[in-house]
Amino acid sequence: MTKEQKATLLNAAYRFLRRKLSLFMIACMLGISNVIMEEDRMVNDTRAKIEHQEIQSEDD
Repeated sequence: MTKEQKATLLNAAYRFLRRKLSLFMIACMLGISNVIMEEDRMVNDTRAKIEHQEIQSEDD
């Protein structure tokens, strides 16, 4: 293996790892932001809670 091939291989491996790390960090940040948004909705939700009841017919 020549010096150029080694450098190219190292460069490709570096780009691959950097891309995977970036995707992992983006996924973590999205997950954290979704949790924070859901907690904020639970705490500050002022809409009336409506329960839906299923009406069963007496023919059963």
